[in-house]
Amino acid sequence: MLSYKKMQKRGGMGINKFVLTLCISFVFSYSTNLYALDIDYSLLGKPAPTFELTAVSEEKDGKTIKLTDYKGKIVLLNFWASWCGPCRAEMPTLTKLQDTYKNRSFTVVGLAMESQEDAKKFIQGKDINFPNVYSADKSGKNSVKEVLTKYGNPDGILPFSVLISPSQNILSIYPGIISETKMNRVLGRFLDNF
Repeated sequence: MLSYKKMQKRGGMGINKFVLTLCISFVFSYSTNLYALDIDYSLLGKPAPTFELTAVSEEKDGKTIKLTDYKGKIVLLNFWASWCGPCRAEMPTLTKLQDTYKNRSFTVVGLAMESQEDAKKFIQGKDINFPNVYSADKSGKNSVKEVLTKYGNPDGILPFSVLISPSQNILSIYPGIISETKMNRVLGRFLDNF
């Protein structure tokens, strides 16, 4: 790649075009690398790994939530953390999806990659209308990180979502922020077929 000074000597592009080219290169590089990470897409169509984790919400605080509690529903598992900017940006979309499809055998389940205290602090005062769990066991056994790895994301990319069928098979895997438009289209298709 040529430096800006070398391009100036050769009569190349101006500063605005140079900066624009750098920005486009960065965005393209970032978006293509997201899907080059170590995500195990071979899990598609296979049984969803089960889990039992502790709830963090006012009505279910401290109770155990299991994936099997939602058998018969389409479930969108969403792995998140309060320190993750894209996760925070995605929460209104997840809340809206839960509100739109809650009467059609659908639920979002959030899996916080942090302590109960941090997860609870983030959730309080927000209109998050779906169940969330956290890692009660710091040893790694039966932790959200362990569950994330079982779902094909050993690198811990956040946000990360997995769509699960009513029979609890993996339908789709989504690294990165979920688009509301895309999820409405996907959920409409799946909910009409189940």
